[in-house]
Amino acid sequence: MKTLLLWAIAFASTLHCATRAVFAAQPEMSAHFIYVGQANAALLEFPCGAILIDAGAENSAFADSLADYLNNFFARRTDLANTIETMFMTHSHVDHSRGVRKILGNGFNVKRYIDSGQVSGSGSNDLRWVRTQISNGTVTCRLKELGDFHVPKTDADIDPISCATCDPKITVLSSRLNINPGWNQTAFGNENNHSLVIRVDFGQASFLFDGDLQKEGIATLLQDYAGSPLLDVDVYHVGHHGAENGTTVEFLNALSPKMAILSCGRWDGSHSTFTAWGYGHPRASIISMLAQSITNKRSQAIHPQLALGQHSFATFAVRKRIYSTAWDKNLIVHAKLDGTYRTSRDDF
Repeated sequence: MKTLLLWAIAFASTLHCATRAVFAAQPEMSAHFIYVGQANAALLEFPCGAILIDAGAENSAFADSLADYLNNFFARRTDLANTIETMFMTHSHVDHSRGVRKILGNGFNVKRYIDSGQVSGSGSNDLRWVRTQISNGTVTCRLKELGDFHVPKTDADIDPISCATCDPKITVLSSRLNINPGWNQTAFGNENNHSLVIRVDFGQASFLFDGDLQKEGIATLLQDYAGSPLLDVDVYHVGHHGAENGTTVEFLNALSPKMAILSCGRWDGSHSTFTAWGYGHPRASIISMLAQSITNKRSQAIHPQLALGQHSFATFAVRKRIYSTAWDKNLIVHAKLDGTYRTSRDDF
């Protein structure tokens, strides 16, 4: 009996170790939410390639920080040969595009550049610069303008990643609108509402990036995908830096996220205009809304400064799995094919 018991314990121990080994051996993707101040930049790392969604920076110093982060990343992933398979520009605002000149033709090999074709807005000079550099051959990436559509779209440019051990799926759910769906003229003229909406699936793991989509764009997106599971994701990159017009209860109900990440600046007491202080990001009301939707908790509560409005901040407790570059700096969300996640920070 004792021998049998010892054999059972040994077998269970071997099985446990084998299970852990299989889990550790699972392919992994890592979504790097890079701290670029009051701006957006997310690097998606896969076993055989990398994708960049936005290349924003609050100022030139943060643009340098973005380039430094990518240099350090590729120094670790030498197998990727400084190559970004596809760079997406969600929309034409400078806080999503300021770093593009530091990346294109500056030591990084960008194979494909994708935007909606809209080149108005505060980042229009950057988007026009991209087109000029491509047309005169200074950079060799392929330009693709997605144009107006509101159905799932994917192809070899949108989704160029296919690894030996996994095949991630990258889908654009929405692009710019050519015809006003009934919004007021201010909303229709706002480039935020024409943001690319990008879904990424890695096995059972799922992410959604919606640029700076605002309430009007969100309502149309919900209408377009009513009854579809395509908006149901685990990781939500919160729209418009946590602005009060960038998330709605109805949207969160459709997403049912397990965690949320906000890309925004950190209020450090300075009173510059184009900062988290100037815009009032992230809003405490949005963090509260996210906390009501997300059930899982952070490993430890934090107490960041959240905005009550423009130029007005107060300290709040954040206990749910709500992360931000404002207080977590360079945050990485690691995902396995089985839909398990962990987070870490990178000090690149």
